[in-house]
Amino acid sequence: MSDAPVAALVCEVQTDAIVLKSLVFALWPEIEDVRVLQPELDDTGRTIPGGRSAWSEVRTWCTQNADDLDDLFNPRVGDPVSLLIVAIDMDIALAAEIANPPRRIGAYESPRLQRTVRSWLRRPGRRRLPAQILVSTPVMAIEAWIIAALFRRQRAPEQVQNPAEFLVGKQKLRRSPNDGSPWKELRRYRQFAAIVARQAAVVRRTCAEADRTCRGIEQRRAARPAD
Repeated sequence: MSDAPVAALVCEVQTDAIVLKSLVFALWPEIEDVRVLQPELDDTGRTIPGGRSAWSEVRTWCTQNADDLDDLFNPRVGDPVSLLIVAIDMDIALAAEIANPPRRIGAYESPRLQRTVRSWLRRPGRRRLPAQILVSTPVMAIEAWIIAALFRRQRAPEQVQNPAEFLVGKQKLRRSPNDGSPWKELRRYRQFAAIVARQAAVVRRTCAEADRTCRGIEQRRAARPAD
């Protein structure tokens, strides 16, 4: 067992994991490893063949593991997890009707969605979730954080209704040869993630949910007992 802290992620897709991982390492340098629990990835960071992704799989992971969270944070064998980020993009939540539509894009705060995600993790009889859990709900999607990092003159990135399409329009993403949708290539997202981490201060100033997520990471780092 190592003394270095370990983090874990539960999110929709592999590209979300890349960006969140980069932020965790930037804000909590002592973290030794960031494990992606959902989706299931191979050694290259790609979703394993036949592996499941999307918001419904985040919900499934949460409900199936709600009774076993103590084993994650206080295992009998192995390293305890000091931070677990559970993330769902707001645009997906709106499409799935698990969050209220905003009156004005970007002005929406996501307490209802966060409460919904926490309810998936709460077993009967448990009033509070373990302090290591951080629920993140990027508005409208984590690509808004990428826009904030790449285009510092872009006002209110969280008000961009389709951030991935915005990145296509700016020639930062290509279209998929299969269906024409924004092609979320891993190599590009690794580049994006590094820039988001370097430009974290800018991203936090322009994306409120990015700032809340970053503050949550910092607070859990500060709360961890010194070795």
